[in-house]
Formats: sequence, structure tokens, C-alpha cells
Amino acid sequence: MATQKSSSWPLAEAREVAEDLITLLRPVCEKIEVAGSMRRNRALVGDVELLVVSKEAPNTSLWLERPRLDARILELIGERVLNYRLNKKGARTFGPLNKLLVHTLSGVPVDLFSTTPENWGMALVVRTGPKDFNIRMMSRFKALGLKGHAYGGVEDSAGHQHDCPTEEEVFRLLQWPYVAPEKRV
Repeated sequence: MATQKSSSWPLAEAREVAEDLITLLRPVCEKIEVAGSMRRNRALVGDVELLVVSKEAPNTSLWLERPRLDARILELIGERVLNYRLNKKGARTFGPLNKLLVHTLSGVPVDLFSTTPENWGMALVVRTGPKDFNIRMMSRFKALGLKGHAYGGVEDSAGHQHDCPTEEEVFRLLQWPYVAPEKRV
């Protein structure tokens, strides 16, 4: 298991790691994009957050199973490009939705989050953050009689799911104007 050597990295260094990983993972991903503080263009970032839709996701009845994505990540671990990283409780997190990793050469932590095309927008908003913005967003959904899900769309009081394939759809449901990632506070 790799340990973290620093608590923050310059945006440019983290961006290099992200771009390298996006290139390495793109063949098994339908979509892949940087999220988190990098997407908000913070000068210093604590990690590289990547949101992905595996090529398998919508095409199987078991969308949580991502054999091609998992196999590629395991190859990168075997090649020592990535390594497992422990969560705050000291456990390895390598599940179907979240994978905590570390870029071996740089020591930059990498959080890989999976979603579906139907819920890409909601996952991207949530994973872009920041935390206070997400709290206000979920409070707004509640005030509108809706329930937002970090891994899903938005549910109304009748239990109907509203897909959120784009961030714009999330903001439409919030009845807010779109807010660019770097302006989310």
C-alpha cells in the first residue's frame, strides 16, 4: 500500500497526473473527466478526482460490474503506475463505485468514481463540489420536494427518478442558473 507524501500538490503537477491517467484509461471508458478541486481550478489540490463511465456500464444488467475498467486499473497497479490507497479508516477501497488509489511516481492520491451515462451530470456536479456547495444543493432539492442522489439522479416525492445526464439538467431541476465549476463555493 502506498502512503501519501504530501497533503497538497500544485494544480499543474496534478493535471499532468490526471492527463496521463485519462490517456491510459480512455480505451475502457465511455466518458472520463477530471472533477474535484482540479475542475474548480484551485491552485493547490489534495488529489486527482476522475469521474468515469465504463464502456460496460449501460450495456449489462449488472451495471455495477465494470470488468474492463477494473482489469485496466489492475494492469496499471501491476505496472506500478498506480497503487492501492487506504481510506481514513485504514481500509482499502476498491469497490464498484469508488476506488482510492495513488499515482506511484508522484505520490498524488487518485480517487476514481464511476457512474452511468444517465446520471453523469449529477455525479459530475457532486464530485466537482465543493462540500458547502453540495450541502446547499441538496438542501435546495429538499426544499423543492426532491431528493438528490450522489450516485443517481433526482427523485421526486412520488418516487419517480429524473435522470441527470448533464450538469445543466441538475441546475434546471434546482431552478438555479448554471454555475461554472470555478465559481462554485
